[in-house]
Amino acid sequence: MSTRMRGWQASGALLPLSAPHRLAERAFRRGDVPAVRRFTRAFGVRAGIGSARLADFVLAVSEAAACATAAAPCTARVRLWVTGTRAFCEVRGDGLLLRRAARVTRLGEEEALRRWVLRRLSDHVSVASGDDGAWVLLSMTVS
Repeated sequence: MSTRMRGWQASGALLPLSAPHRLAERAFRRGDVPAVRRFTRAFGVRAGIGSARLADFVLAVSEAAACATAAAPCTARVRLWVTGTRAFCEVRGDGLLLRRAARVTRLGEEEALRRWVLRRLSDHVSVASGDDGAWVLLSMTVS
């Protein structure tokens, strides 16, 4: 059996099959989301993402970071990479997303808005939460 066909999910690694052209990562907490935006903008400029798509990428990463850290104080890590014409972002937080039954109405509305923005800006979005924390993965075409 060819393990290359199974992709990144089989090995637990988070990178696509081909090596990324650029990779950057940073740890952050909930109050550091503005710093994550600056970090993302600097990454995008270095990676050659055009200004129109760069603004969308920065906003999408910011919303992903807020989504992963919104439910509770936690430490999170954002990873950014570009492969070909696609930019990727993965955010992992060690806190859990609030369960639907335990959500406060306002937090539920904010979370719904974040996910709507992520879906509008990105080609692919996946948001999950489990015993090991919250996880957001997004990708978008940048050229």
